[in-house]
Order: sequence, then structure tokens, then C-alpha cells
Amino acid sequence: MTGSYSVVDFSSSVKSKKIACLTLDLEQDYGDLLVEPSYEGLSHIPELVGFLGARGIPLTCFIQGSILDMYPGQVKVLSTIDTEFESHSYSHPTPRQMNSEFEIKEGKAAYSRFFGCDPLGYRAPLGVVSDSDYALLADCGFKFDSSIFPSLRPGAFNNLWKPTVPYLINSCRIIEFPFTVISNIIRIPIALSYIKLLGAPYLWLLRNSVLPGLIIFDFHLHDLFPLDSVSKLPLGDFPPMYRRIFRRVYRRDLDGMALLENLISLLQVKGYTFLKLIDVFEAVAR
Repeated sequence: MTGSYSVVDFSSSVKSKKIACLTLDLEQDYGDLLVEPSYEGLSHIPELVGFLGARGIPLTCFIQGSILDMYPGQVKVLSTIDTEFESHSYSHPTPRQMNSEFEIKEGKAAYSRFFGCDPLGYRAPLGVVSDSDYALLADCGFKFDSSIFPSLRPGAFNNLWKPTVPYLINSCRIIEFPFTVISNIIRIPIALSYIKLLGAPYLWLLRNSVLPGLIIFDFHLHDLFPLDSVSKLPLGDFPPMYRRIFRRVYRRDLDGMALLENLISLLQVKGYTFLKLIDVFEAVAR
């Protein structure tokens, strides 16, 4: 415990000691990387629904608010399986364009118009959330957040000092569910993009490591499916390191669905139960 946060012990609140939450960031293709937004990935929602529905795997979906306004039919398809919806800003802007008050409030408003109720959870674009954002989330009625990568991304954030387990923001009583990393020492996120980036050695590490009791696993539709809009990525605008990363992660010959299936099978073998993030939050809140 520190003056700013308190680690949350959820182990006594849930029956299973090993829990995995699959979380989808439902957003425009490649987040903020394209000059003009594209939504080609939404056409693949029926494939994801069929995959998860056949396996009885629940889903937590952090949804960009503008998608609710522009593509309600696609969202309804996702609603046909066991899906929890939470807010993921309104327009998923670049860091330079970010207006947190607009994104949080407009994202909530779009959510409320569509679902007829308010979201409880929030995820910030690029995993960047500030103390003032937490205060605003609390003022807007949010109860939990899942934005923090407790790791390092050069040029974006350095969260190596932050907890790797859920924690309560004491000042505003928001619970943060950080993205899961392999351990306190090996702070590589357990996310589909990292599996695609690091390949077989990373899967071997996941298979042979003692993983945390709660896994918050993140993916996007553009991680799962090859999209034509990848050709519009302005790679020349990025530093050489990021150009190499994007070329590898978004290769059209990588089968994201097969990697997701491998990850699910790996966790099942390790004895994990799949739940929605709201299930974990409600257990902790009780």
C-alpha cells in the first residue's frame, strides 16, 4: 500500500483462483495510426462471435463511442454472445489530439444512448490515463478502469513502478485493473499483439511460466484479421523501431485467430476460468 493506491486482494472474493478475462478494444482500424479512420475490422465481428460462442468464452468489450453511433448493427451482432460492454473513449484520438474530458463524457453519452444505462468501466486510448482522468471518471460515475500497462513503451509511457495487480486509487475510489504482465520482473504484457511480435519464444515462455492468478488479456480486431486498411499505415511517419514493430505485428500472413485459440487452450490447460471483467469487479466490490 502507498499513499495513492491500495492493492486489491480479489483472491478471497471469487471461487476460482485462476481467472482470465478476454478484453477486446472495439475501435477504428489500428487505433490512431491511420490518417483517416477506417472500420474494416467491424466486418469480421461475426467470425469472432462464432469462435467465442462455440467455445462458451465470455468477452469484455471496451467500445469506442463513435462506433455505437455509426455502426449499431455490428454491435448488436456482438451482443448475441456473453459480452460485457464498457467505454473506450469516443473517437480514439492521437495523444496530441487528446481531450480527456470530451472523450470520457462523449464516450459515456454514446454508451448511454445505445444501451439505456451508464458504463461502469473505462479504458483510455493507448493505455494512457492521468490522475486528473481518474478524478473525472469518478465524477462521471465510473467504478473501474483498465488502461494501465505496468511496463515500458518508449515515447508513450513508463509504468515500471506501478503495481501489476488490481489496485484502488485512494483519492477517487476507482479500481484499476492493469493489463497483465508475465511477472513483476518480466513485465511483458500478455496481449495478442505481443504474441504476434515475439512469436514462438514468447508462447514457450507463457507455457512454461507460473502466470498471475488474474489475467487481463487484450486484443483488437486488427490483431485477429488481415485488413486491407493496413496498406494505409503511414509507416514513414514513425521512427525505425516502430516501423519494424508495426510491419511484424500487422503482417497479413499471421493468423491472429489461430494465436488466440492457442492462448485460450494454453490457459485452459493451466486451469484458468474465463470470466468477464465485470464479474471480477462485482466480486471485489461485494
